[in-house]
Amino acid sequence: MSLTPRLDLKQSQSLAMTPRLQQAIRLLQMSALELESVVAEELEKNPFLEREDEGGSSEDAPPINETEEYIGREEMPELLDSVGSEREPDLDTNDIPLEDSFYEQPNVENDNASEFDFSMDAWQGSGGQGENETGFQAIDLCSARPQSLMETIASQINMAFPDEYERQIAFSLMERLDENGWLVTEGIETVCTPTELEDILPVLHGFAPTGVFARSLAESLMLQLKEKNRYDPAMAVMLENLELIGQREYKKLSKLCGVDDEDIADMIAEIRRLNPKPAAGFDEAPASVLIPDVLLRQDKFGTFIVELNQAVLPRVLINRTYTAEISTVAKYSKDAKKFLTEQLSSANWLIKALNQRAETILKVATEIVNRQQDFFREGEKALKPMVLKDIAEAVGIHDSTVSRVTV
Repeated sequence: MSLTPRLDLKQSQSLAMTPRLQQAIRLLQMSALELESVVAEELEKNPFLEREDEGGSSEDAPPINETEEYIGREEMPELLDSVGSEREPDLDTNDIPLEDSFYEQPNVENDNASEFDFSMDAWQGSGGQGENETGFQAIDLCSARPQSLMETIASQINMAFPDEYERQIAFSLMERLDENGWLVTEGIETVCTPTELEDILPVLHGFAPTGVFARSLAESLMLQLKEKNRYDPAMAVMLENLELIGQREYKKLSKLCGVDDEDIADMIAEIRRLNPKPAAGFDEAPASVLIPDVLLRQDKFGTFIVELNQAVLPRVLINRTYTAEISTVAKYSKDAKKFLTEQLSSANWLIKALNQRAETILKVATEIVNRQQDFFREGEKALKPMVLKDIAEAVGIHDSTVSRVTV
C-alpha cells in the first residue's frame, strides 16, 4: 500500500465570533452605569436611534417600505446552547421594537424570542475569531479587575479563622486599617479584649501583603524583615531607633547596635528596600454608588417578586419619522441606501441585544431567588449551596452565561 498526497474537499459548520457577538457579551457583563455610557455613545453615532422618552414621532410617521428599509439587514447571531440539543428558533429581525419592548413587560415570557448563548466554550473552528478585529482573543473579554486590599484580606480571614467569633473580630479589625495598612489601636477595646487581640493578631500578621495589621512603622518593617529572615537583635535595635536614620546619626546607631559602619550601611539599605506602606500597592477606587439591575420585594402574601430596575434600563427606539424621510431619498441614491441599511441594522440589533440582556438577567435572578428564599427570609444561616450549573440547567443557558450575569 503506497502513501500518496491528495486533496479532499470537506464541508463543515463553525460558529463565527463576529464583532456584534463580542458586543453582546460585553453588554451582558456591563453594570448599569457602563451600559448607559455605551447606549449614549450609540445614540450619538446612529441618527436613527432615539430614547423612548424623547419624542412621539413613531405613531405619526408614514408607513415605511419594508423592502427598502431592511435590505441587507444582518440577523442577530444565534448559537446552539450547550445545555440543549435542539436549535433555538430563528430570530426575526424584520420588525422594529417600539413601545412593546421587553422592558415594558418584564414578567411576560417571550417564547418566540431567540436567545444568545453568551458562552465562548462553544466557539470552535475557523470562525472563532472575528474577521474584522485583528488579533482578538476570547480571553480579552474575560479580564477581571484587580482585588482591593479589603477583598484580599477578607478572603484570607475566611480561610484562617474557622471559628465564627474570631472571624467576626478579625473583620472588625480589618475595618480599622488606615490608608497605610496599619491597625488603628485607638478605641480598639470596643472591638475585642487585650487577650483576644494578642491571640488573633499573630495570625493577621501573617497575611499578605506582609506588614498589614502592624501597629506602627517599626512593627510593619519587623514583619517584613522576619519574612526575609533578616531580623536579628541588631536589626531590632535599629527599628527601635529609626529616627536616628533620618537624623543621619550613623555613629550613634553603630554603637547602639554593636556593629561596624559597613554593617550599619547594609542594614539601612535593607530597610530602605522594604515597603513602609503595605497598602500602597493596592489601587483603592473611590467609593461609588451601586445601582442594582434587579429589585426584590415581597407582596402582602410573602411571595418574593423579582423585577428589573426600570430606572436604569436604557430605553431606545428607532425614529420612524427620520427613517421614512431617509427611505425616500435612498430610492435615488446608492450611498444613501447603503447608509440606511447599515444604520438600521445596527440600531435594530442593539435594541434586540438590550432586550435579550434584560431577559437573561431577569431569568437568572428569578431562579436564584426561588432557590434561596429561606436566605432572604432568615439570613445567612439559611443559605443553601448552589453552583452555576444548577442555575444554568434550570434556566436553559450555559454555565458561563450565568457567570457573566452574576459576576
